[in-house]
Amino acid sequence: MKKRQPIRGSQTPTPSPSPIPLDPNDLAPECIRVDKVYDWVFFASRYTNKNFIPDEEVREAVSAALAAGLRVEVRCDAGSPDDVACTATIQENGNPGRVLIVWTVPVNVTILIDGEPVGTFTVRTQFTDEIMLCVPVGITNENINCRVTQVICQTGGVLMGPDPFGPMIPLTIILCKDVQVEFPVKLEVLAKFCFPRTNNIPVPQPTVNCDLSLLEFPRQCPGLFPVANCECQATALARNEDTTAIFGTDGLEVTGLSSLRAEICQECSLGDSTFTYTFTDTDVSPTPTPTATGIQSDFSFTFNPSSIDNVACGAGSLTATGEGVRYFDGVPEQVFYELQIFTGLMGTITEGFRLILRNTANVVVFDSGLVEALVEFDECDTFADLLDNLDD
Repeated sequence: MKKRQPIRGSQTPTPSPSPIPLDPNDLAPECIRVDKVYDWVFFASRYTNKNFIPDEEVREAVSAALAAGLRVEVRCDAGSPDDVACTATIQENGNPGRVLIVWTVPVNVTILIDGEPVGTFTVRTQFTDEIMLCVPVGITNENINCRVTQVICQTGGVLMGPDPFGPMIPLTIILCKDVQVEFPVKLEVLAKFCFPRTNNIPVPQPTVNCDLSLLEFPRQCPGLFPVANCECQATALARNEDTTAIFGTDGLEVTGLSSLRAEICQECSLGDSTFTYTFTDTDVSPTPTPTATGIQSDFSFTFNPSSIDNVACGAGSLTATGEGVRYFDGVPEQVFYELQIFTGLMGTITEGFRLILRNTANVVVFDSGLVEALVEFDECDTFADLLDNLDD
């Protein structure tokens, strides 16, 4: 069954459209500015020293308690690793070179006599390390980053000390230390995470167990980000192109005009995709009259996708699928679509598109057929392409 009417009215020529340009986002070499790691050492040390009691009243109370044979206890808290300060000084550049590091650890000390606290004060203890690092000429003290990842304080009680210092407090500090030599460079790289070497210059030292999980990197969110790239991209532009479309399940053939503006996978990203389509029925008379069958006499409509769920690539073509809303006289209808954009000869058309709409029962309710359009199409370079080339 066909409905054919001559096009009425004068036809105003429109300017020739130009293709919509592509926005490529292919995998390509990049130059980045990063801090190159020249050396990275992670090691632990145990230090012990004696500290006098700075508070005179507490010092006198402890002396009296020790003389009386009372029980004197010491508790210490080294606080957070962030409170530990360090300074690094290059004594000799070289590969390896000699570096002196000074660690300053604030420790909160509480003294108890027979279980009762009599005073709390802060003791600042200092320790030094002399280690061998890769510090070639050009590396300065500012390029050495040192930090503590874990700090543990231990004490064995109070020792009697000579006058005028009075009783002394022995403190044992265990530090888990991270030392890196970094220098800013410009690199073009393929990279992976790396981990520190052991402190094996010049002689391995007894190790202290440290929590290495503090060096773990946060994991990415698989399936959430980053999203996979499209394997191809295309744009299509059609303005009032002749169309012989099929409507409904009965195969009603209607002639009209198609307009399409589509940008699919711009920058090779599915999220950067959009299109809109309009069909204008040219068979409709100026004053439509009701039909005996109840079928509407004007088949003009617009269609806008609400989602673009998938893009499949072929030889010189792509097919986008999803769902959207078709508007007949302003009345919305939820449908599923399949938009094919192609280059290369298909029938009598060298480049164009085809739009198919299906209802919720998966029955075709509209088929535009092959429609001419200005098309730009290109393949996208992906990481999979790069890995395939490496295998070759």
